[in-house]
Amino acid sequence: MIQRILLFIAFSFMFGRSFGQSDTSSVYKNLETRRFYSVQLFSQISNDKGIYEVNGKRVSKSTYEKYDSTWKNMTTCCPCILKKYNEKDVLIREGVYCQDCGVGIFKEFYPNGNVKLSGAYKENPTGNWENISERGYCQVQYGQWVYYKENGDTLYSEYWNDGEFIKQVPEQSKMEIWKVDLTLNGESVKGKTLTPEQIKQLVITPHFKNSSRKNIDFILKFEVSEVGYISNEKTFTIDSFKQVDISQMISKIGVPKGKVVNGQITLCNHGEIITFFNFQIKR
Repeated sequence: MIQRILLFIAFSFMFGRSFGQSDTSSVYKNLETRRFYSVQLFSQISNDKGIYEVNGKRVSKSTYEKYDSTWKNMTTCCPCILKKYNEKDVLIREGVYCQDCGVGIFKEFYPNGNVKLSGAYKENPTGNWENISERGYCQVQYGQWVYYKENGDTLYSEYWNDGEFIKQVPEQSKMEIWKVDLTLNGESVKGKTLTPEQIKQLVITPHFKNSSRKNIDFILKFEVSEVGYISNEKTFTIDSFKQVDISQMISKIGVPKGKVVNGQITLCNHGEIITFFNFQIKR
């Protein structure tokens, strides 16, 4: 069975420039333009009969192959100008990519063809495309992002510097979070193994884009799991999470003491996932 699920975050922008090859301010020159269908693909062969789906809908083999044929255009793009289309052949995004990593200017479009978002990701001037995510050249927000109405009028702008949010002009009335930190004693817990007591001391800090705090209803989903065991998930408020009995949650799934298990904290607002954190736990 082959299953390809393509998930793309809707952060497609252009930073005050066109995609023309005469753009001397960019480190990239003479980039190739490629076409790609940003859709969900699924195929399965059973008893010599094929099942083909595009975005969850059953299609013919030939229709499936139409969309699947552009997969290589994305996987071998590094860098290139990638034009992303939906299943109706409508252009939805275009920009400078290395596979599915934004590495330069890009735009997102409304169905009528007008620009919806424009801005840029940080460029990679090194010429080295190995491990770009670890080296800080994948989807790193940069410069001015401009949001537009469907009729082409400007809504507002946001300003970023090397992935750090600066300001929103004018400030919007909708509450927006641009990142969430999970720390222990002021340090990130990324890549660390924690004890149950340390987990209860974790501090969750949301960073907001503006001063609006309307419609906030944060909940935490905490899950412990391990291969070969049934997972255990519970829901808390941010405050009540400090009273959770982590050891009991682990015991309930049958994992013996001393064994490292997986932990995940998911932060939601009104049921919508904002972000999640994965780490390991050892009793």
